[in-house]
Amino acid sequence: MFSINQEVIDKLIKLLIRFIERKTGALSIKNRSNAELVHYYYEILRYWNKINFILKRDLKFTNDPHGSNNRSNAKYLIAIYRIVWEKENAIKVGNELNFGSDESTLIKKLDFFSWKQALKGKNEIEKLSLEIAIPTFTIKKLATVMDLETIRANVKQMDSKEGNQTLFFRLNDLAYEKNQLDSLNNILEDLEEQGINAKRDTHFSKVFYTELKNKKKILLSRLYKEGKLVIQDKASFAVTHLLEPQADELICDMCAAPGIKTSIIAQLSQNKAKIIANDFSKQRLKGTRQLLKKLNVLNTNVMNSDGIKLPVRFTNFFDKILLDAPCTGSGTFSTNPELKWRQNEGFLHQNLVLQEKLLKNAINLLKPSGILVYSTCSLYPEEGELQVLKVLNHFKPMELPKWFSPSYKIDHQHIPGTGRLFPATHRTKGFFIAKFKKK
Repeated sequence: MFSINQEVIDKLIKLLIRFIERKTGALSIKNRSNAELVHYYYEILRYWNKINFILKRDLKFTNDPHGSNNRSNAKYLIAIYRIVWEKENAIKVGNELNFGSDESTLIKKLDFFSWKQALKGKNEIEKLSLEIAIPTFTIKKLATVMDLETIRANVKQMDSKEGNQTLFFRLNDLAYEKNQLDSLNNILEDLEEQGINAKRDTHFSKVFYTELKNKKKILLSRLYKEGKLVIQDKASFAVTHLLEPQADELICDMCAAPGIKTSIIAQLSQNKAKIIANDFSKQRLKGTRQLLKKLNVLNTNVMNSDGIKLPVRFTNFFDKILLDAPCTGSGTFSTNPELKWRQNEGFLHQNLVLQEKLLKNAINLLKPSGILVYSTCSLYPEEGELQVLKVLNHFKPMELPKWFSPSYKIDHQHIPGTGRLFPATHRTKGFFIAKFKKK
């Protein structure tokens, strides 16, 4: 087996203490550059409820509400992951973490841990929660619209540790000089020379896919560094493609950061649409500006404002609006494991209120016969079907691609103009998508 660098252990303990204390923004840019640190931090968070279960059941360790033992808590979390998941020797792990004799004796119990024994007496939802490492809250929410086997399939597909994740990326033709665009076949050949076996997507000619393990090779490739290839989930491309942006149309991306979807609007209109890319976060917009510049996106104004009160002088202003609304992220757990453990009624309600206000403002800002595309990277019906039901009387539904899955049934009926993309079905992130024309 292998040892963890002592510096990594010290930083990892600090990060886990921040997470235990529910502090946000744990991974700084500097920390993200340390691959070993990122690996252990995200792996421990990925299996947070499983590791906590072992911590409390087998080690009889409980959280101190005053936080005085959070350091001990963090050290035990690392020890459990190393021993149970990595099958590392308990004595070696104890030495790495500078455990005393009592602590070292305690973690030796982990050599005999058995999930079969641990799950005895648990109900089906509790068992599934521990098996696929997601909160029971999420399972109970999804159980209203899908059976437990479907929940299991979608969550396992989202989990990059399953080893069969698909990585999507697209050709950005805006980064090419005029008449210098490589043919799609040449791009595939170029990637193959670098050991990247990629294929063209069946629905979008400029979208490709490969295995997730090839991500690092793509990031190091010449085409990526020149902004000619953009790593992006197919679901995000599909959402933006529904806008069908045209030359001279005035289009608003209401929640634009980090700017990927804005860049697609520009690419699909060949930099001829007039785009306002708005976002509430000034910090995230810094990255948006850098990205748009790298991808040669023109005719775009970046605006830092609250999308609920967009500082636009007129109503009925935009030809088209993309509202990829802030949400719980329940369709993107593999991207950010931290999101899993924020799932509760309070977090959901906070997002629902924001989505409803953004939708109302989008209605005011959209021209009659204007197009609204609304999406969330969420599997919960509350952030999709139940949200658009509140505004349906303002819109005429538009047709979605046949390869989309139907949205959930509400009162035994599908809502026209809405659909879903599922990890287990489409190999994408989980998305709700609606396309409407304003009456």
